[in-house]
Amino acid sequence: MQTSVRERRTPPVGLGDALRCAREDAGLSQGAVAASIGVRADYISKLERGQRCPSVEVAESLVGILNLSEAGAALLRAAAVEDAGRSHPWRTRPL
Repeated sequence: MQTSVRERRTPPVGLGDALRCAREDAGLSQGAVAASIGVRADYISKLERGQRCPSVEVAESLVGILNLSEAGAALLRAAAVEDAGRSHPWRTRPL
């Protein structure tokens, strides 16, 4: 089975700041947000710093947890990627 390496997408400008503001407005820490959606806190940090695009699943979870506005939810959903790295060939090494 051949696996292709996906091209890394750059998040839209302002997405990270919008996520951070929404999280702070909700009174949540990065760790609390991460724990509630089943990811690591450093992943939330990377999203807020604009270093990563979220997966579709994470984006939908963040929309609900952070109670994002329609504009914020649309921005987050537009940045979401179907494959956020779980099937990357380097992560699926045989045991």
